[in-house]
Amino acid sequence: MSARAKQAAYIKKKELPSVSFRWMNWALPVAVVCAILFYAESHLSHPQTLPVNKIRVHGAFVNVDEAMLHRAIAGVIAGGYFNVDVERVREVVEQLPWVHKASVRRVWPDTLSVSVVEQKPVAVSKSFGLVNQKGEVFKPANMSSIDTLPVFEGSVDVNKIMLQKYYEMSGVLAEISRKITYLKFDARHALELRLDNGLKVILGRDNTEIRLKRLMRIYNKILLARINDIESIDLRYTNGMAIGWKKNIKNTKDMLGDMKNV
Repeated sequence: MSARAKQAAYIKKKELPSVSFRWMNWALPVAVVCAILFYAESHLSHPQTLPVNKIRVHGAFVNVDEAMLHRAIAGVIAGGYFNVDVERVREVVEQLPWVHKASVRRVWPDTLSVSVVEQKPVAVSKSFGLVNQKGEVFKPANMSSIDTLPVFEGSVDVNKIMLQKYYEMSGVLAEISRKITYLKFDARHALELRLDNGLKVILGRDNTEIRLKRLMRIYNKILLARINDIESIDLRYTNGMAIGWKKNIKNTKDMLGDMKNV
């Protein structure tokens, strides 16, 4: 090999490898798209971009204060339409005393729609507030319009049991068109009722529905004629009941004679 050929071979050996710039054909468009998306996200998440201008609340309201709903919602809307925290709004609404459940959604382009299910009290918990249709206790500041509700007396952890008993006993008492105004469930789970005519009914712990049905069998036939003279009826007996008469009531023997084996 000649000297010139050797020199050419040496130079070729030392040459740098060639570099391809084909990757730029796809990398540059991707970078541009990412930049646009980043700008759009930053711009749309700014509170001044598409702000929430309207709050619409929906529901059948009796005790819920719509003005209070609007104030509570407005207090937690910290961003624009796209980044308002709808879950946080829902939590704040459900913390209001008369609200049982809420759902929140965005409505394009500037509205927040809030649907509210109001608490429905079915009883007054004597020491803890009101009892809803699921046996849950809630305590609103406004306790008006509850005079017609029955009163439950018992520990807060047995409200669901008391509500179940209330429905069971109410179904039985419908036979004589009477309603429960007071229901007591003591530490031993003994049950006591007071009816809307003032009658006190002691049922005890066991077979309470059977015992109340025993009372139904004689209520209209025997007791109704003198029900205003009776203070209480104790049904904790296997084959009968004990009647507590109001003070100064006479002539009870004729009735007691008709009540054997009831």
